[in-house]
Amino acid sequence: MTYFKLILGYECGVDKSVCPLGYPEYCPRCIFKKFIDAEFIIDKVETIEQDSDIKRQEMNYRYIWKKYKDILNIRHIIILSNNGVPIYNFAVGDHPINATLLSGFIQANVLFSSEKLVIADKKRTSEDIYDRKFYEFQYKDFNILLRNGKFCRICLILDNSASSNLRELLSHFIEIFEKIYGDKLKEFEKTCNLELFKSVKKLIEKMFEVNLIYPQTLSAQIPANIIDNFSLIQKAVFEYSNDLLKEKPYFFIPHILDTTARILGIIPREEILWNIYQMLRHNIILSKDLQFQRYELDIIRQEKREREYEIRKILEKKELAEILNESISISIEEAHQKMKFYLKKAELAKKNSAYQEALNEYEKALVYAKIYNAGAEIGKISFQILEILRFNKEIELEFAREQSIKAEKKKNYIKTLKYLFEIKDILTSEIDKAKNEKKLIKLNQHIKKIQNLLR
Repeated sequence: MTYFKLILGYECGVDKSVCPLGYPEYCPRCIFKKFIDAEFIIDKVETIEQDSDIKRQEMNYRYIWKKYKDILNIRHIIILSNNGVPIYNFAVGDHPINATLLSGFIQANVLFSSEKLVIADKKRTSEDIYDRKFYEFQYKDFNILLRNGKFCRICLILDNSASSNLRELLSHFIEIFEKIYGDKLKEFEKTCNLELFKSVKKLIEKMFEVNLIYPQTLSAQIPANIIDNFSLIQKAVFEYSNDLLKEKPYFFIPHILDTTARILGIIPREEILWNIYQMLRHNIILSKDLQFQRYELDIIRQEKREREYEIRKILEKKELAEILNESISISIEEAHQKMKFYLKKAELAKKNSAYQEALNEYEKALVYAKIYNAGAEIGKISFQILEILRFNKEIELEFAREQSIKAEKKKNYIKTLKYLFEIKDILTSEIDKAKNEKKLIKLNQHIKKIQNLLR
């Protein structure tokens, strides 16, 4: 027979102020009886009173938050045979660990700890001792948590001490692992064939949910009706994830969590993470390993556009680098002619409203102006560069203002906040921050007002 540990919510349906049996003293017995009547076989019931649906939901948020913290704590998972041979190594973080070297260290610590345990427990049975075999010790800057099974040992390399939830999860994992791979563990003792455990990765990913720290992307096949039914937080996560994917082909949960928490303001990070977790479970957000590629056609096109833009920037920088290299041997007269040539190109580009091109040409002209220390020309060109940079900022500001006003009129407060924070970032990035002080005060007040509308 299989037994389970269950965490259940049960709505009593009786107002505690008029409970005929006696609140709260009789509650555990009352609940116990209800489950017995429903033909549950129960050895023990632990009851925790929850005042409302809101409180219960907060408990769910905290549960996912603790799970996420536990995953962030794990750096490496090593499965060892009973005689200390590494069977499977799984790197969760980015810290390289020599599993063979570490297994020797673990084996020595386990043997030493076992001798002490047996001396202290002479009166106990071997099964009692087996049940107690959790080991914890230090290795360099890491903490090690090891759990003995009947056929193997499983070791977690951690940044910090393990939580009680993580210890329980490790115990549960070793039970499942030995149930699935018990015969293969016995075969390994004879053959030492590591190919027997190639599929362990999927089990680790499923049980420890390490996909939460993988790179993430959005599914390219989300039906419109699903998007329309997103919760407010899920709409925000979806919106900001799309923005991040314009810069890179993936994003990480800490980044989207920080971005969403910053913009939504008053909503707890635990609640945001719970919504991200739901989007992962429903395959709206997709987790991939570190070597993943995105095959969706529309995203490939976006990447192609981004690559073309990056190539143009590299070529522009290369041309500027060649100019700097040329400037070592060029004469003053040649430098003057080159400066005039690039100034003409810059002014023509500016006249045609090609401001980025004008900026590039002014920067080239500035290099040649500095060769013969033309003070007046250096000042004029620097001023033109500064003016274009300011003009670009004004264009960005105006666009963000227009978009925030449109979104607010439509009561799309997610997009409103997105553009208000873009405005804030532009204003705070300027050299002369003092002149924007009053604008920033008003802007922060407006942001708070919109954030309050989310509740």
